[in-house]
Amino acid sequence: TLKNLEKLTQSPSPKVKTIGGVANYSVKYREKLLAQATIVSAVNQIENHPYLPQQEVVDFCKEKGIHVTAYSPFGSTGSPMFNDEAVNEVAKKHGVKVGIVLLSY
Repeated sequence: TLKNLEKLTQSPSPKVKTIGGVANYSVKYREKLLAQATIVSAVNQIENHPYLPQQEVVDFCKEKGIHVTAYSPFGSTGSPMFNDEAVNEVAKKHGVKVGIVLLSY
């Protein structure tokens, strides 16, 4: 349980420094977790890219000091984002490859 994980950080010779993070937590579930936690997990890993921005989750995490890391930043295999006109325009404007734009998103 969460409380047992938190206790691990408080032992005399802690083997756990902090609680790293969670994955796929919406605002609703992050709020539930924050209400029970004394240690705020540092990261929320979510699928995040221009076709699935999840801005509500990103904004909430930013407000709470929680880092968002993306899985699948290129979208699915064979993602059409590499051919997306807007993404390609941004890449061209900044002189970088499309993958860099997607990773930076």
